[in-house]
Order: sequence, then C-alpha cells, then structure tokens
Amino acid sequence: MKTRSQLVTEFRDWIDQPNTAIVSATMANREINRAYMQLAQMISAWNDRFYLTTASISTTASTQYVAVPSDCSMVKRLIDADSDELRHTDIEQFDLSLDNGEPICWDKAGPYIRFNPIPNAVYAYTIYYTKMPAELSADASTPEFIAGYEGIIALKAAINSKMIRDEQTRDMAQMVYLEDVRNLRHAVMTQQTGGARRVINSQYEYTLD
Repeated sequence: MKTRSQLVTEFRDWIDQPNTAIVSATMANREINRAYMQLAQMISAWNDRFYLTTASISTTASTQYVAVPSDCSMVKRLIDADSDELRHTDIEQFDLSLDNGEPICWDKAGPYIRFNPIPNAVYAYTIYYTKMPAELSADASTPEFIAGYEGIIALKAAINSKMIRDEQTRDMAQMVYLEDVRNLRHAVMTQQTGGARRVINSQYEYTLD
C-alpha cells in the first residue's frame, strides 16, 4: 500500500510542482487527506460493510443514551452479553411508559445510541458499525483502501486542487479518474459478502457473517 509520502509525490507529478516552493508540504498533505476522505465516503456508499468494525459500549444506570465511537458513521447492530441482538426501533416508536430496566430496543440519534427503556444498570454491548477511516497523519501512514487502487487518491487530490495547468493534462486526468472510479467501484462491490443469510430487523436489512 502506498504511503502518504508516495501519494504526495504522485500528486505533485500531476500538478507539475515537484518541490514546496509553490505547494507547501502542509497544502499537499491537506489535499491528499481531503481526497482520501471523499473517496472513503464513496466506498461506504457503494458497500457499507467495507469499513465495518466493532467496539464495546456500556450503558449507565438512569441514562438513556451512550455516545457512539468517534469514527462511527452508521450503526449496523448491537449484540448483548448473551450474544443476542438488540432490536432496532425508530425512536418515535419508543414506549415511554416503561419503567427503567434492561433495554429491549435502541435507535441512533445524532452521535448517541438511545435505549428503551432507560437502563437501570450497566449493560454491555458490542456495536457493529461503519467507520470513517482516520486521516493520514504521517508520511509513512497508509490508507485503508484496496491495494493497487490507492493512486486514485493522488489523482483526485490533483483534480480537486485545480492546479493542473495544462489543458490536455487536465482532460486526461478526468478521463483516467472516471475509469479509475469505475474500476474501484467494481472492486469494492465484489468484496460484498455473497450467499449469506439475510436478516430484516425493523427498518434495516443486512447480511450476517
């Protein structure tokens, strides 16, 4: 997998700025990260399991909500300590007449998981969620990407920057980018799990491993 430093070099090749006299290292790194985050969002839209991960969360007695992990973009499901799945229910359908107790359902509202009923004790859950990958913070950092396709990050950064000076090169960059996007989308989509058991849970449908 290419490092941030290598992606910056490719970015500079596209804009014909091999040194920092005009485009500083800070600017180049910013453009690479901006392109990376945009492409990561596209990947998640094509296959929301590509960045699927897990974390542990716990409730607090008499508190309805728990913050989701900071990198969470979509919650897929909650599994309790007995390996049972907690039902998802739209928050507008919560039964607010219930006394505090062990939660029977949940919904995501903003950066929080809200439970119904309000927990009366500490309950532990494993949260399955789609994450947004972290920005590339060092020259040696590598993107969470499909190996062999990461060059599109440098290309998108160059297009975003509007610093490709030659019109012919700009046109070529756009054509290459569109072709690379098609290939990347195909690679991402073919990584989806096939033939597994599907579960419909309230408004959400997903595939169990």
